[in-house]
Amino acid sequence: MKKFIMNLILTFFTGLFAIYLLTRKVEIDGLRVCFISTGVVALGYLTVCLIKKARK
Repeated sequence: MKKFIMNLILTFFTGLFAIYLLTRKVEIDGLRVCFISTGVVALGYLTVCLIKKARK
């Protein structure tokens, strides 16, 4: 679980860093994109977790 949370946090900050490198500023739209991408990664983790539980 700790690794899962760390991956989500790193996904958010990596996206934020990438947006900063491209635009040289951080705006609300950039934060929204980072939150959405982190949510997509979390849904991917949830899907994998549910598939593993269904196989057992």
